Amino acid sequence: MNRRAIIALSVGAASAILAILAIAVGSGTFERFDRPLAAYAGATVFAAFAIAYRYTMWVQRPPTWLYFRAGWRLFLDPSRLAPNLARLMLLLWNNIVAQRFIERRSPQRWVAHLCLAWGCLIAFAITFPLSWGWVQFGVGHEGRYVVEFMGIRQFEFPPHSFVGFLFFNGLNLSALLVLTGVGLAMHRRLFQSGTQAVQSLASDLVPLFILFAVSVTGLMLTASYRLMGGEHFSFLSLLHAFTVIVFLLFLPFGKLFHVIQRPAQLGVAYYKEVGARGPQVVCPRSGELFQSQLHHGDLIQVMGQVGMDFGDHQNLSPIEKRKLIALNQADLLADRPPFVG
Repeated sequence: MNRRAIIALSVGAASAILAILAIAVGSGTFERFDRPLAAYAGATVFAAFAIAYRYTMWVQRPPTWLYFRAGWRLFLDPSRLAPNLARLMLLLWNNIVAQRFIERRSPQRWVAHLCLAWGCLIAFAITFPLSWGWVQFGVGHEGRYVVEFMGIRQFEFPPHSFVGFLFFNGLNLSALLVLTGVGLAMHRRLFQSGTQAVQSLASDLVPLFILFAVSVTGLMLTASYRLMGGEHFSFLSLLHAFTVIVFLLFLPFGKLFHVIQRPAQLGVAYYKEVGARGPQVVCPRSGELFQSQLHHGDLIQVMGQVGMDFGDHQNLSPIEKRKLIALNQADLLADRPPFVG
C-alpha cells in the first residue's frame, strides 16, 4: 500500500469516527437517537469514510494538489485578503447558490442542475439532523409543536401554520425539485443526439435513476399516511430507506461525487485571476501571448512529476501545436519526411 492510500485511509477513518462522535454527542449519548433511523445514520457514517477517502486520494493527485495549495496560498495572501473574501462571496453565489457555471451551456441544463442541487441540499439539511438525533419534535402549549436541537428547546409553531407546512413538507418539496431536475435531465439525454453520443449508463443514467427512486419512494410515504390511511406504510418505509442508503453509498463512487469536489474548484478562479495579472508566455512560433507564466511553469512542473517531458514543444501555444500535428500528418500521407517544427 502506497503513502497516498495510507493517508486517505487515515483521513477516512478519522471522518467516520468524527461522524459517530457527532451522532453520540448530538443525541445525548444516543438517548435521543431514533432507533428506526439507525440504518440511515449507519449509511452516513460509511459515506463519511468513503467520501473522505476518495476526496483525499483525489486531492493528492499532482495537478489537483498543485491547484489546492496554490488556491489556499493565493486566497490567504495578506495583501489581498479583503478583496479575496469579497470575491469568495461572489464565487459562492455563482457556483454554489445560483449554479451559474451551468447556465452558459443551456438554460435547460441550468434549471435541471439548480433543481437537483437544491433538492438534494434541502433533503440533506433535513435528513441528517433527524437521523443523527440532533433534532426532535415535541408537543407544547395548545397543540403547538416544539423544536429541540441537541436537547435544547428552540421554538414552538402551530402545526397548520406556514412554518408547520415547511417543516412537515420540506422533504416533499425537495423531492419535487429533484424530480423536476431528473425530468429535464432525462429529456435532454433522450432527445438530444449530441448528449446521447457521449453519455453512459453508469455515469449519466444510473445517478438519475437513484435520485428518481429516492424521491418517488419518499413521496409515496406521504401518499400512504395522508391518502391511504397508512396502507403499506411499513413496506414503503423500508423501500425508501433502501433507496436512500443506496444513494449514500453511491455518492462517493459515482458521478455525484462532483458535488463534493465543486467547492475545492473555487480556488481555481483565484489561480486564474492571479495568473492573468502576472507575466504571460509568448509562443516562439507565432509570437503571441497564450498563457500565464504562473500556469505555464506549474504545468511543466506537474508534467515532470507524472513522467512526461516534451522539451521545447511545451513552450508552443495550443494553436501552433495543432498546426504542427496537421503538418506532420500531411507529410506522412504524402510519404514525405515528417515536418519538424
